[in-house]
Order: sequence, then C-alpha cells, then structure tokens
Amino acid sequence: MKWSSRQYLIAFNMVPGIGGRRLQALQKYFGSLEQAWSATEGELLAVGGIGPKTVKMFLGTRPTICPWQEENWARLRDAQIVTIEDEGYPDHLRRLQVPPPVLYVRGSLPTEPGVAVVGTRRPSRFGIAQAREFTRHLALQGEVVVSGLARGIDYFAHETTLQSGGKTVAVLGSNLANLYPGEHRGLVERIVETGAVVSEFSSRCSTVPGNFPRRNRIIAGLSKGVLVVQAGAKSGALGTSDWALELGLDVWAIPGEISDPLRVGTNNLIKQGAHLVTSPEDLGLDMIPGDESRSTVSQLYKEGLHVNEIAIALERPVAEVMAEISLLQIEGIKDRP
Repeated sequence: MKWSSRQYLIAFNMVPGIGGRRLQALQKYFGSLEQAWSATEGELLAVGGIGPKTVKMFLGTRPTICPWQEENWARLRDAQIVTIEDEGYPDHLRRLQVPPPVLYVRGSLPTEPGVAVVGTRRPSRFGIAQAREFTRHLALQGEVVVSGLARGIDYFAHETTLQSGGKTVAVLGSNLANLYPGEHRGLVERIVETGAVVSEFSSRCSTVPGNFPRRNRIIAGLSKGVLVVQAGAKSGALGTSDWALELGLDVWAIPGEISDPLRVGTNNLIKQGAHLVTSPEDLGLDMIPGDESRSTVSQLYKEGLHVNEIAIALERPVAEVMAEISLLQIEGIKDRP
C-alpha cells in the first residue's frame, strides 16, 4: 500500500539521527520524501549534512519501519500523531526555523500560544513559592501554562495550574511510553484531562540528555513569553529563554540574592535585557483584578507582624508568605515599624 506524505514524515521521524533539519535537506535534494525514502546509499551520501553514520543507520532501520504500526502504537497510549502537514499542527510552532515535523499528542493542544514557566530542577522554598504565585495568577487569567514536566519548577508550574483550575501543556524529553521522570505519571494523567502532553520522540527513541535541549525549543514555540523563576548559571531553563529570544518573545526573570547560585542564571538574564519581574502584574498580561493576597501580605508586614503570624492570618503556607516578603524587600517597601 502506498504511503501518504504524512506517513513518510512519521517514518523518517522514527530513524535515529534524522531530525527536522536533515529532513528538510532530504526533501530539498530529492524533491519529495517518497524519493528520499527509496534512495540508494550513494544518493544519500550526496546530500549535504547527511553523513555516513546517518546513512548507515537509515539503511539499517528502513526495512523495519512502518508508519501504520507507529500510529497504532500512539493510539494504544491514547495519543494521536500530528504532522506538520496536518490541520491540527499548532501554527505558532511553525515560527521555529526548524519546526518539529512530527508531534505525539495526548489531550488537546490549545489553539493559541501560552506562557512558559521554567526553572531549576532543585528549587529553594522561595523559588517554589514564587513559581506557585506567578503560575496561579497566570492560570486564573486563563493563560495556558507551558512547561517541561521536569522535577522542580516545571512540576510546580503544572501542579499549581491544575490546582487553580487552569490548562497546562507538558513538553516531554522522552517518548510517551518511557516517561521521564517516571514519578510524574500521575501528573500526566491529570494534565491530559484539560490540557496536553506533547513529545516529538517516536516509539524507537531512547531517553538521552540531548533530548532535553531539543524539547526546550518546543516549549518556547508553544508560548508567547517565557518566565524563568529560578535558574543557576547552567540551567536548562536558560536554553528555553534563548529560543524565546530567537523568536522575538518576551522573557521575564525573577531576581534574587546575588550570592545565591540558584539565581545566577536569572540575574544574568536581567543583565542581558530580560524583563525584571517581582509580581505577576509585571508580566503585563492584563491579570485579573480581585486577587489581593499580595497587598494583604504587604499590609500585614507593614503593621509589623511576623511571617508566621501573617501565614496564620491569611491561611497560607509560610514559604509563600516569606517569598512575597522577600519581593517586597527587593522593592524597598516603606513604613515597616
């Protein structure tokens, strides 16, 4: 049975070493993916950017690949495969210089870009509190929160969005079967009820460190701006902000103590021109009125109450109250007794 062009996309995406850029090179050289799929070794070696190792891998795996079986694999995991040729492919992902040619999607992708919330895998209690505060406001405003399902800030971004009744999109650095990290399987099932879990990695793709930088470009592509909550000098979250800048998107960063290694990345982003934000309103996304929790913390703090007393009075976690007070201190709040 003859394959369709979308099935050739699915098939090529299953070949290790052939991503979007090499796929573009093959299509340009041969004129069609059908011609590229049936090419000889010599013809393939003539394509710029396609080396002997990739050619050998392709020729070795080509006879074993069946796009119909791959689509069945996805269906068995309650997912669908969306290719760049399909109507359901997110238009905002096409902004990327090399869009992912194939997506595996569980749930429903939003039609409009969301806001990415990213940061370190090992956040402090202040970082967690800030992630929760900003994410809660975004979710209540109706913004879709996009993140990478990693431990740390990503987890709290997804979790807080769900707790707030919002929608969130998780972009994986693994395929749908080999979910990483595995302890987030329960979170994934909750996400897909109202949002989506997305991967570009086929059933044959192993989970390797190089997957995660690739994932970051999709996080940025699905967003209209990126908020970096807390990040060290080499945090992967900085890669997401780089992709956002390449797309001309807003990048926001929460500042922190200059001696804190978990704030080096965010402080550097601010020095490089990212927007410094100390409250959700600073994001400039027309936050909904009526959430007066931060002004209440401010008022009680001005009245001289201790952080524990404020937390009890407002029935909020101490860590969240401490995080808001730290932001108030950065802003130079006055009238403290």
